[in-house]
Amino acid sequence: MMLEGKIAMVTGVGPGMGRDIALALAKEGADLILVARSERVVPSVVAEVEALGRRAIPVFGDIASKNDCERIAGEAQAGVAELSSSVARADDAADSDGAPLDILVNSAFHAGKHMTFEESDLARWQGPMDVNYFGTLQLTQAVLPMLKAAAANTGDARIIMINTMSVQRIEAGAGAYTGSKAALAAVTKTLALELGTYGIRVNAVHPGYIWGDSVKIYFEWQAAARGGGATWEDLYAERASETALGYLPHSSEIAGSVVFFASPLAKCVTGAALAANGGHWTAPSA
Repeated sequence: MMLEGKIAMVTGVGPGMGRDIALALAKEGADLILVARSERVVPSVVAEVEALGRRAIPVFGDIASKNDCERIAGEAQAGVAELSSSVARADDAADSDGAPLDILVNSAFHAGKHMTFEESDLARWQGPMDVNYFGTLQLTQAVLPMLKAAAANTGDARIIMINTMSVQRIEAGAGAYTGSKAALAAVTKTLALELGTYGIRVNAVHPGYIWGDSVKIYFEWQAAARGGGATWEDLYAERASETALGYLPHSSEIAGSVVFFASPLAKCVTGAALAANGGHWTAPSA
């Protein structure tokens, strides 16, 4: 297993992407710190991780709150120390001055309200910015000492940002969400440059439509608004036909891209943005 003996923190753990990322990392041998705002889903994810033979420690808080981020980091440090003491680490990182966190996956997000710029109350654009940009950065900053401790022992720690195709394939009405994620996309490259000196790699995964219950509900809403007997299957077929592969990836597939960035296979990759969207959008050749 590529992540045997490693410890990963995943934020935004819910029934979809956060859960699937956590399970994908666990299948490759990682133990986990699971961060969420509520206890609604996390206990079941902990059970699934443990069924895979790995350990998971839940930590609850809102990354939009600086105080919560500091508390999350403190609880995570205790959790990482507990996990480190229970696994054999060839690098003896458990004995370092700081508890070593090998992998941080920033998956928490705020979708904002789908509304055109002209119609919008711009004060409501603050929510996505507080979570997707400032929240992600202040949580990353709070746990940075643990990432540096891991990198000091192994020469390699990893930060993976879950971003979105929306910053490349612009959609009307998604300005609040897209603006916050575009800011995160830009600063991801800054972090890659600045933190590379410590041996910390920083990369981003950019999914498109993530097939699952929430997108199905969205398609059902769109079909009802369209009328004329339209169904969610019609909307799915339309969106899927826009992709190179002819389907919309499930979050469990997109999680594989996170595992790649977290693994030694991506040892020399940093500052990259990986489109995990079935070919819905592809980067220019030059």
